[in-house]
Amino acid sequence: MLQVDLPLIWQDEIQQQIFRQLLSCTSLPGTIADLSIHLGKSTALIGVLATFLDNTVTLHDIDGLVRDSDRRFLSSPNAPLSEARFIVADAAIPPTPDFNPNLGTLDSPEFGATVILAGQQVGSGELNLNLTGPGIPTQGRKQGLKMSLMGFHQDWFVRRQELVSNFPLGIDLILVDAVRVTVIPRTTQLI
Repeated sequence: MLQVDLPLIWQDEIQQQIFRQLLSCTSLPGTIADLSIHLGKSTALIGVLATFLDNTVTLHDIDGLVRDSDRRFLSSPNAPLSEARFIVADAAIPPTPDFNPNLGTLDSPEFGATVILAGQQVGSGELNLNLTGPGIPTQGRKQGLKMSLMGFHQDWFVRRQELVSNFPLGIDLILVDAVRVTVIPRTTQLI
C-alpha cells in the first residue's frame, strides 16, 4: 500500500491546536497568536481555513488567495459573498462599495460571516487600532488595547464598524499575516 505523508496543516491534531489558539484570540480580542510551529510550509490563512472549513462550510475567496491545491483539501463549497460563512480577502485592497456579507438574523446572529483578512504584518505597522469591549482588559488604559497592523487598508475597519452597528447582527474578523493571527469579534468596538 502506498503511504502518503499528509502535510502538517491537514492533520487533525494540528488543527485542534490551531483551534485552541483561535479560541483564545476570540475570547481575548487583540491577542496575537503565532501559529508557525503548527503550519509546516503553509500560511496562517490556510491554517485558519483548514481548522474551520469542511464540505459543509461555504467559502467566498474575493481575491483568489487560496491555491487550488489547498482548495482540494478544504473541500469547502464556493458561495456568493452574501451567502458565504467564511470570506477571504487581501487586506491591502479596500472593500468594494457592494461588500455586503451575511450579517445573520436576529433569530440566528451566529450565521453572520467570518471575514479573514490577509495582510503583511499583525502586531506592528502604520495602522493603529484601539480595541475595547468584552475580553479586553481596561485597567490602567484610557483608550483600550492598541493593535498595530501593516498591509491592512483602513477602509476594512470603517466598513466593519458599519456592519456591526446593529449588534447582535454583524461579522467577525480574523486578521492574518504569514504566521500570526488575531481575532476581532463583533462584540469588540474600535475607537
